[in-house]
Formats: sequence, C-alpha cells, structure tokens
Amino acid sequence: MSVLLFASENQELEDKIAQETATHLGYKTLNHTFLDEIARQYDLDSSKLREAMVSPPSILRRIPSKLWHYYLSCVETAVLDRLLEDDLVCWGLGAHLYVLVVSHVLKVRLVGGDGSASVTDTKKERRREKWSVAAWQRREADPRLYDLVINLDQIKPDEAVTTVAATVGYPRFKPMTYSRNNLTDRALAAKVKNVLLKTLTDIHVHAQNGTVVVTTTSLKREKAKKIAAIKEIAGMVEGMGYLEVHWNVDPVNEAALGNR
Repeated sequence: MSVLLFASENQELEDKIAQETATHLGYKTLNHTFLDEIARQYDLDSSKLREAMVSPPSILRRIPSKLWHYYLSCVETAVLDRLLEDDLVCWGLGAHLYVLVVSHVLKVRLVGGDGSASVTDTKKERRREKWSVAAWQRREADPRLYDLVINLDQIKPDEAVTTVAATVGYPRFKPMTYSRNNLTDRALAAKVKNVLLKTLTDIHVHAQNGTVVVTTTSLKREKAKKIAAIKEIAGMVEGMGYLEVHWNVDPVNEAALGNR
C-alpha cells in the first residue's frame, strides 16, 4: 500500500484532515507526537527538538547550527525508517521536504481554510520558508513539491478527505519494486548521515542499491584523517553495501591558512 504525507500552515485543519484520511483508509498515523519518541531514542532534549522543527538556527537561540542539523537528521532518519512500513499517513514531521522522487508516496499540501490571510499569517509563512530552506534547501510552499494541492477556502474538510483517498488509490501511487528500493536507499543514506553528523561536519550522503557515497570537504592536511573516520563510522551502519568517499578541498579555509 501507499504512504501519504500532509503539509499545511493550518495545523488544526491538517491534524483533522490527516487523521480522518487515515481512518477512512485504515492507515496507521505518524505525526508530531512522534518527536517525543525520537528524543528518547537519540537521547535528545525534547524541547530543543521541537524548537528545531520550527525555527532555523540562530546565535540568539539555544541550538547551535551543528547541533540543529543533527537534531533534524535524527528526525529524518527515524521518520524514513517508519515510512518503510507503508499504509501510513504522516504529517508534522517535515517529511514532504526530504522524501522526494518516491512514486508510492502521495504528497498533499493544504492551503487556506482560515477565512482570510493576515499580516501574522504572512510572517508565519516567511518564517516557515526560512526554516525549510535552511533545513532541506527547499521552499515548503513551492507547489512543485506536491502531487496534490487543496484549497480549503473552496473545498470542505470532508471533501478533501474523499479527494485524497481517491487519489491515493490511483495505480501510479501503488508501491513498486523501484519505488520501494528508492525509499530504502533514502533511509540508508539518512542513517549514514546521522551517525556521521555526531562528530563530523560538511557531510553529504547518497545511496543507491545499497551503495553509499559520502561527499565531504576539509583542509588538505585533514583529508586522510577525515576519510578514515568516515569509513570507520559509516562502515558500522546496518544495511551498508559498498562505501565510496569523495573528498573536496575547502577553498576558503585553505586560502585563509595559506595567508597566515
């Protein structure tokens, strides 16, 4: 069966429609309450984790940028692992921003539903966009991220549920071997990135058919040490097939070091 991802600026309506859709389809649910379980699983501060899911890093906030990215990586890793189960409706965990090009995942954005836009709503949208770009380099409001966008100013919640339930039944959203493998690769890449981010920075991970490629950046003098650390840490991740490490020089810091 398929996976449904919801996103909206109106959390109350999102909760209502996502939950009712899950009930209608007989699917399990995964939402923002899962953050407490993630905090326990990774030994994180629960309040900081929730803050990381709504606010970008800032020198004025309690979470440094490195830690902020690690917190988000924990969410991504835990959520992707659960999405492998299928028959799931997920919302409130940012999954629509990091689950891409997986054909059996239907992504739905709900807009409107609060009567009229206000200055407060506009500020909220700008803050959310700043967060989504900082977190996963994507504008959350970009309609191209979604398979279905529903305007709740024109469509009632119960009609939205019916529309989503009918759409997820389309053959193109049924799990196929390719789409399952794609999601499995994304889950593996997230696991590898997560263990590396505990101690390293400038890490990008891609996986395909069990082969994992880690791309990193550092000073020339740190190259051998960093590559060795990546191989040692990533090599312990379950499900790992073949590991490649691609290294790039850090031009800015390398130049600064040369000018000293």
